Amino acid sequence: MELLVENTTLYDEIIEKAKRIGQAAELESVQADKDATISENVANIIREEQINRLLLPKDYGYPQLDWHTYVDMVKTVSYHNLSAGWLSCFFSLHNAWVSYLPKPLRDEVVNQGGFVADVFAPVGKVEKAEGGYYVSGTYNFVSGINYCDWVGVGAFMKFDDSDKPERVGILLKVSDLEIIKNWDSLGLRGSGSNTLIVDKVFVKPEAILRFSKIIECSQPPEKDFDQDYLYYNTPFYPGFYVGFAAMAVGGAERVLAEFEKHTAGRVRFSGVAEKESPTSQRVLAELSLEMEAAQLLLNRYIAMMEEDKGGPYEGAKYKAIRASIIDKCVQIGVKSLLTLGGHALLKGHPVEMFTRDLMAIGTHITSLYEDGIHGYGRHLFGIQTNIQG
Repeated sequence: MELLVENTTLYDEIIEKAKRIGQAAELESVQADKDATISENVANIIREEQINRLLLPKDYGYPQLDWHTYVDMVKTVSYHNLSAGWLSCFFSLHNAWVSYLPKPLRDEVVNQGGFVADVFAPVGKVEKAEGGYYVSGTYNFVSGINYCDWVGVGAFMKFDDSDKPERVGILLKVSDLEIIKNWDSLGLRGSGSNTLIVDKVFVKPEAILRFSKIIECSQPPEKDFDQDYLYYNTPFYPGFYVGFAAMAVGGAERVLAEFEKHTAGRVRFSGVAEKESPTSQRVLAELSLEMEAAQLLLNRYIAMMEEDKGGPYEGAKYKAIRASIIDKCVQIGVKSLLTLGGHALLKGHPVEMFTRDLMAIGTHITSLYEDGIHGYGRHLFGIQTNIQG
């Protein structure tokens, strides 16, 4: 399956931006692992390259990407450093939900120019107030919050036109909140996914995004909107989550390259070159085929998004494909590490770091393999799953 790039000049430009970010982050990867955050230097390069502007409607004056270009941008940064890939994806991606807010508020966020974080776990408490609402809650795993000016948080709310509470996203200014720097994880340590305390912060109704409305129609509230914008023409949730699979593929490609390089230069105690060992030859062949399968599944996922414009779609299938891609990539990391032996286990070795990061991607709620496969099986038997992608 061949995916077409709509603008090859733009594609080349975006990939060069991605390489610059990734290579800078790679040079600082060990320090970022210790600090539990990327550096301000890397964050500034993401700003300079305007990665946070890539997924905006065209009236803001930034390029309109196709899915293949966006996915390859994320893969390219991730090939060099997965935490930087994670944040490059998020800092661009989060403008996608901002693009569904009323235009005056959207303009304020975009024109202010800062990064946007989010954590939409519906754990917040919302209380009515005069002219709006008070929001409170403790939110964990808020990736990139150290460098963000805005954040979306999740809650359940009851609206007059609905008979039951529904999930919402609420836009807040980070300056009104408290950040607890407690990120201490196995992998993706450079993502700086700290905890956020929201203590009775006032918001106006226009800062509340009803996800149910996006599911019904993946277009913004105003009538005159950008017909060419990526997220207005695709199922929202599959598009919102595709970056997780792209990161995993980029990271696994790097692991495979490292496995081949380190195996080719490895000599056993017996004096036999490891590349002549049937064991390593078999592993390299097996992992190469798994890598190709993951890449083909990712292409299929993109093709499905391009086909499913505005109509019904199989959310469970998207989730299963994405979970399968990520699971294959995690297994490439684990198998490479176990086959290379003890020297790859040393802290800071590329295979050690990338494998930890791949495992962390695999633990994200949208990546869980058992959930994805189980849901798709139910869907295939005609059982309602309510999986949105």
